[in-house]
Amino acid sequence: MDIVQTMGIVLGGITAFGIFWLAVVWLVAQIGGWSKLAAVYPARRPFNETCWSLQNGRFRWGMSYNGVLKVCADAQALHLSVFFFFRPGHPPLSIPWEDIIVSKRAFLVELRCRRADSVPLRISPRLAERLEQASAGQWSFTR
Repeated sequence: MDIVQTMGIVLGGITAFGIFWLAVVWLVAQIGGWSKLAAVYPARRPFNETCWSLQNGRFRWGMSYNGVLKVCADAQALHLSVFFFFRPGHPPLSIPWEDIIVSKRAFLVELRCRRADSVPLRISPRLAERLEQASAGQWSFTR
C-alpha cells in the first residue's frame, strides 16, 4: 500500500466513526426524551446562576447521562446542557421551576416537566438539595 491509500483508509475510518458517533448521540437524545424537552423548553440566558459540571442523570428508557451533564440553577429555572462531544441532538434547556413536578424514588429524586411529562429526569438527592438552595426559594424537592 502506498501512503495515499493508507491516508484514505485512516481518513475514511475517522469519518465513519464520526458519523457513527453523531448518530448514536442523536439517537440517545430521541430515546431518552431530551429532544422532546428541547422542543418545549429552549435555553434562555441564565441570570446569576450556580452550576455543577460532570453531573449524573437518568432520562426516559434508562438513558444515562453519567458525568456529562452540566446542571445550572437560578431563581427562574433549571438549566441543563451536556459536554461538547455529546451535544448533537442535545441543545441546552431551561425549565422554569413552576413547570417541574418532583417525586421521590427509592434512592433518587424524579423530576417531570408539565409540558413534557413523559420524560422523567432522575437525579441524586444531593443534587436536588443543591438545586433547592440555588433556586432562591422558588423550588423545593421536599414537598
